[in-house]
Amino acid sequence: MIVSMSLPNNISSSEQLEPCYILKLLGYYLLFIWLIGTILNGYLSYTFIRYKNLRQSSTNIFIFGLILTDFCGALCVTPLPAVALVECRCFILDGYLLIYTVLTRMSTTPVISVKHAYISILCVYLLALFWSLLPIIGWSNYDYEGVGASCSVKWEERSLNVTSYNITIFIFVYLIPVIIIIIMNLKSFRVIRERRHRSRINFNESYCQRQYLIECGFLLAWSPYAIISIIRAFIYDKYFPPILGTIPALFAKTSVVWNPLVYVVRNGNIYYNLRYSRSYHIKERDKISDTPRHSTQPISTVQLPLTSISSSRDS
Repeated sequence: MIVSMSLPNNISSSEQLEPCYILKLLGYYLLFIWLIGTILNGYLSYTFIRYKNLRQSSTNIFIFGLILTDFCGALCVTPLPAVALVECRCFILDGYLLIYTVLTRMSTTPVISVKHAYISILCVYLLALFWSLLPIIGWSNYDYEGVGASCSVKWEERSLNVTSYNITIFIFVYLIPVIIIIIMNLKSFRVIRERRHRSRINFNESYCQRQYLIECGFLLAWSPYAIISIIRAFIYDKYFPPILGTIPALFAKTSVVWNPLVYVVRNGNIYYNLRYSRSYHIKERDKISDTPRHSTQPISTVQLPLTSISSSRDS
């Protein structure tokens, strides 16, 4: 639902919001993220669905789950605030989708079977849905954020209901997953250093480098938003103008572009299948264009009078 920018509950009518041209620039930036993220993640999702060999390992199953989440995030979450910013208006619903997208992207990739990988992804989706629904059913609530172009949980309120939810999600949704990511990376780095078998070390290094890039991209995209949210929730929100509540949230949405770029460049199987798919379609197109077009008639359809044929013989 879209309403006037001057009507959010947490912004008084006497406050001067950011100029409309600044909001439009942010909106066009989000439209760019929406376009690139939807195309990249959509094409990768199509590749995973089409080529069964990409779904034979648990690692690729987790990749597919992450890419599918990014596709849904780019397709559903990004255009809502983009349209609101371009139109210099505000709306609701974005906060629920934002929390759901963040949580579904924080799964790890241990070495497990393909079946367990599917079950793990389903559990992550259900866990994200659980945390996203809590403000709707009464534990905290969603409210306008920053300039009113997006929504999130209510950070500024100091009531026990809201504060307890904010503390809980900071611990279980951000802090603990980040600690797990750091510990697992340190352990994997130590294992790689201990193994000196060249046949295994090349794969492990490539895999870990890809994981490092993804995790660094996640921390780079979401840490500014987490820091600003902590300050707003537990310190004093009046220190920050409304635009500072919006920019970190918009910057966090760049993560939907970062993941597919890293996986296309660093994953040999995916890159090979993308190239194979493109070359296959080109060959099929050329084959159709080079096919000769023959007449369906066994003989020529040109008819000559018999008199003209006999006269030509006599001459």
